[in-house]
Amino acid sequence: MRINSVLKTLRPGWGRSRLTQRLKIDEAGSTAVEFAIVATPFLMFIFGLVGCAFYFFTVSSVEKGMDQTSRLIRTGEAVTDKMTVDQFKQDICNAAGNWIDCKKLQIFVDSYSDGWAGLNSAKPQPCVEDGAIVKNPAPGNDLIAIYSGAASDVVVVTACYKWDFTSKLPFLRLGNMSDGSMMLQTATAFRSEPYPGS
Repeated sequence: MRINSVLKTLRPGWGRSRLTQRLKIDEAGSTAVEFAIVATPFLMFIFGLVGCAFYFFTVSSVEKGMDQTSRLIRTGEAVTDKMTVDQFKQDICNAAGNWIDCKKLQIFVDSYSDGWAGLNSAKPQPCVEDGAIVKNPAPGNDLIAIYSGAASDVVVVTACYKWDFTSKLPFLRLGNMSDGSMMLQTATAFRSEPYPGS
């Protein structure tokens, strides 16, 4: 009898089946393991939604500021008030909101005296070339009227904003610039009104 009990304990696989049974019964910590499996993709999804919302918010803010300020060119107010390039850029930043860093904003104003036909043959203003920001060569103290043309000209205003949010993402590289940031670009085209004094 005693020999049989000793042989049973020495039988191969006996300890393994006993350990397996103990593990099957013990469910302590299973919720933590399940949460760890689900938490990573869930948090990535949440942060992705926040990032997309922040992207659209920033683009909408820059577009709003540019549309409101471009109206000064359209009505001739920028010309009659002798607005400079820096003042025009600052007005865009003010209209966009305090969360826009004006140092990261580039503004380009081009006019076409031959109307929409001239615009059709023109190349769009690039914001990034070879991963670097295209800087506006216009001096800040120049009058905006030099670039916006005369009354009834077709004018294109392009805003380029360097958005650093994408460079701070740990694993994703979504930006179109060498440092990982993204250049946001928006443009508006209009024919300026036949304002007086032109």
